[in-house]
Amino acid sequence: MALILLVEDDAVNRELFRRRLERKGHTALPSESGAQTIALAKSESPDLILMDLGLPDIDGWEVTRRLKADPATARVPIIALSAHATADARAKATAAGCEDFETKPVNWDVVFQKIAAALARAAERAKAPPPPSLDDIDIFGGAPAPDPAATGVLKKARRHILVVEDNDPNRAMLCRRLQKSGYATTEAADGRQALAALGKARFDLVLCDIMMPEVDGYTVLQTMKADPALSTIPIVMVSAIDEVANVARCIEMGADDYLTKPYDPVLLQARVTACLDKRRLRDSEADASRGLELLARAAEQVEAGTYDDAPVAALALRQDALGALARAFDRMARAVRPAAPGAGASVTQEVRIRPGPLGHPG
Repeated sequence: MALILLVEDDAVNRELFRRRLERKGHTALPSESGAQTIALAKSESPDLILMDLGLPDIDGWEVTRRLKADPATARVPIIALSAHATADARAKATAAGCEDFETKPVNWDVVFQKIAAALARAAERAKAPPPPSLDDIDIFGGAPAPDPAATGVLKKARRHILVVEDNDPNRAMLCRRLQKSGYATTEAADGRQALAALGKARFDLVLCDIMMPEVDGYTVLQTMKADPALSTIPIVMVSAIDEVANVARCIEMGADDYLTKPYDPVLLQARVTACLDKRRLRDSEADASRGLELLARAAEQVEAGTYDDAPVAALALRQDALGALARAFDRMARAVRPAAPGAGASVTQEVRIRPGPLGHPG
């Protein structure tokens, strides 16, 4: 059966729901807050989430939006649970990314039917080939085949960290700790090797010692920040010298964080996790920006009567908010396509007279 992340801030309800789920054969993973839910969704990879919307720290709508924006959790189906059975609450839950909605007090026969349906849909989606990323979609048309030589590292599930350290025992120890935490690592014994490695493969994070012979850490940092292809990679500088001046210099040059030797394992993990979370957020924002740029270009094509649906169709395969927006845009674009030049009405006029989804003018 399924591993279900059960999100409910009321302790009595949480225990009741847990028993109901486990009697049905599911494994229930309880969560009582939004922050805990986000952490558990990333670390435990549940099959489905039952999401209480009225949470004390981060409400269920916002938690859902964050999970759907993160590629690591975007495909997990979410069923909203709420005491508010209003159309507005349902619409907000759907817009945030919830797959279904159930009101409290819970009708468990209905809930189990919705769980089974959501799991079945998720299984079907998992069988389908992954949709193209926005990097593979040409804004001006077409979805070119990805370059096989460029996809080796990108298709790895684990985050890839470049460890730059001239002391062999320190470097080996640091790599072992990172590998135990589930990261893939590549070693570089000096700055020259580090820059060579950065030119050959894509990394999610760089841990770089400062004091190294020939090419030091400052030079690696400066080179990375001056190169548009490398400047977005988070870099944590490492040194045995714990001086404010050193820290300030690294931060001013663009370093994301600073660690001192000897390494504290807890602090190391915290810094690495924080930097990777920032990277995911930046990547998500850039991804959204590219998607909106694609849709803006498509809107210009609709106005010009030259709409090419291939790029938007590729974007619509995504199972997130951008994909939903692309699907809605494509439906509207197809509806107004007859209003291209020569049809006697402008795109704006055609949209205004067409009824909206609730029976009101669009």
